[in-house]
Amino acid sequence: MKFQLLLYILAWKLKRVAKKDPRFRHFIESKKLALAIRAESSGKGRCFLFDNGRVSSTANLGAACACAMVWNDEATACSVMASSDDEAAVAALTEKKLKIEGSFKEFKWFSRALEIMQGKP
Repeated sequence: MKFQLLLYILAWKLKRVAKKDPRFRHFIESKKLALAIRAESSGKGRCFLFDNGRVSSTANLGAACACAMVWNDEATACSVMASSDDEAAVAALTEKKLKIEGSFKEFKWFSRALEIMQGKP
């Protein structure tokens, strides 16, 4: 439940920033991407859709996604995603608690979008 709530809040923030932040809006304005974040243990997650400056999301993971962030379990996902430690996701990747399926290039784009959303240079 906590994992799903975290993903819902992330979707809400992405939509809000896309409307209010010109820098973020400019970054996503020409992007078409479907990216999933899910937990392997429970199969629960969310699909984030970027469509030329618009952001939406769905709990339906049946959508064709260019890439997916697959966490081993919901607890690990919550602790890393809620962390302010920038290296936590890298550590999760090296410890194989996080897998990237599909295009790594699209995953890096999404990571950069999250940085911009958080106001990082």
